[in-house]
Amino acid sequence: MNLRPWWTKSLNPCVTWNNCGSNFRLGHPPRFGFLLLAAWLASGAALVPVASELAVRGGTLRLWYPTDWRSLDPAIAFDTDSVVLTKLLFRGLLDYDSQARIVPDQARKWSVTSDGRTYSFELHPDARFSHGRVVEAEDYVFALERILDPKTGSPGQTYYLEIEGARDFAEGRATRVRGLEAADRFTLRITLEKPSYTFRYVMAMSFASALPRELVRKHGADFQYHMAGSGPYRVTAWKRGVGWRLERNAHYFGSDGYVDAFDLMIGGDQALAAMMVERGDRDWANGGAVCGVSFLRDPARRHLVERVRSVSIQYFFLNTELKPFQDPRVRRAMNYAIDRERLVKLAAGFGMVATGIVPSSMPWTNSTLPSYPLDRAAAKRLLEEAGYADGFETEIYYIQTRVPDVKAAQSIQGDLAQVGIKVALKPLSQPAFEVKARTRREVASGVWGWVQDYPDPSNFLDVLLSGKRITDRDCNNLSFYGNRQVDDLLLKAEATLEGGERQSLYQQAERLMMLDAPWVPLMEEQYAILKNPRVRGSPWHPVWLWRFEKVWLRN
Repeated sequence: MNLRPWWTKSLNPCVTWNNCGSNFRLGHPPRFGFLLLAAWLASGAALVPVASELAVRGGTLRLWYPTDWRSLDPAIAFDTDSVVLTKLLFRGLLDYDSQARIVPDQARKWSVTSDGRTYSFELHPDARFSHGRVVEAEDYVFALERILDPKTGSPGQTYYLEIEGARDFAEGRATRVRGLEAADRFTLRITLEKPSYTFRYVMAMSFASALPRELVRKHGADFQYHMAGSGPYRVTAWKRGVGWRLERNAHYFGSDGYVDAFDLMIGGDQALAAMMVERGDRDWANGGAVCGVSFLRDPARRHLVERVRSVSIQYFFLNTELKPFQDPRVRRAMNYAIDRERLVKLAAGFGMVATGIVPSSMPWTNSTLPSYPLDRAAAKRLLEEAGYADGFETEIYYIQTRVPDVKAAQSIQGDLAQVGIKVALKPLSQPAFEVKARTRREVASGVWGWVQDYPDPSNFLDVLLSGKRITDRDCNNLSFYGNRQVDDLLLKAEATLEGGERQSLYQQAERLMMLDAPWVPLMEEQYAILKNPRVRGSPWHPVWLWRFEKVWLRN
């Protein structure tokens, strides 16, 4: 295939383009509050082990993604693919190692006071942004206040409201956040309203990346087109909906990646993308799951498929503020009416039935949860008790380009018809879905999902279903569910430093949530990509999914 140059806007006039495609139908931005693109693949696809080889530096890794990203601004980026790429451009104070343990990144050292309220970070003095300036503590104060500023529209705002004075700042009653202090040029001190064990995880999220405050002030909302981060790479060219090019950050002080550059191609026919990987025109195709089962059933091509299990969940959310889902009997009826085993079959075995809010791949189990086996008679009884013996009409929203959610919505529509509920399907683009579903009293129900932001049950229970996190816009609690007893348990768990007691509190909260049934947990998904054999190394990461710095190219 002869592929023509395709970029039209360059941030570096010296950049030249090779091995890029053109004339592709553009897709829509991928999803989501850290939910991944799961694989709807043939069951025979397998991970092929690679013999130990000597890693080499150099070359360009050519990636393909089905749809563009909402933004690579770390304050905005929140879907799985965006965060993976954002980590190439921006870095923060903390990170995770290959065992999902918290480690320093651009903090030379860090500490927490014995009462769990004050976090101190000593910055590495050699950390620099890609435009050359040294990273300072004030850059972190600025970045965190920017997340909290409602004008930014950051989906990460609620994570940082536990900082002392954050709510006053976010609601316009203060011009600075009391709990954020640049004690000196390279020392950041953060004081919380209450003790928080999980705040260390929050500070490892990509939201909390260093930002050059002078550039953000200069460019405002257009900063994403003039980015300078402290990560190992920088953006050198881009065209919205077509692609991006990343090259090494010459000022990066850490251990940088093996490849010299990333060539990110966006959009086009997904089956063609699979063939491009096979032919060597692309190295890595994300979303290979939807390239077609027939492609993956060919034994000669299975070596191109790599899959991993992720800590994630796909779910059917029910808005508890809107009729008829205000009634918990109706919500429990939904749980009994939906055939989740069929969803796994539709996924060709790439997943497993979800039985709770917290994925089973988390390092804890909860044996106290109520079960909801497929039982349409029970569903009809509950609907009759709630006054809906003849059923009702409702709508299901989902992202039209995400095949797993399309299949789930269609399957749920058929299941609910068998208990008298008439469903209208409402497919939307990813940006439209996110705005609508996260706005209060807009969406009655929908299919969505979540990949862990950090390895703790609070990232599912608290972030997604705490009543104290409900906001009128940009809300992660898509069910707008609140239960005072649940919220009290979550608050106690947040302030508890002892592991066994925290686990017990979270298990109690999850049990109450499942009884209230604001969700129908559907499936724990697996992730798959198509990878050309010249791509070597082990990029999989237990939190970030992929760390492309670990990839190197053969030949």
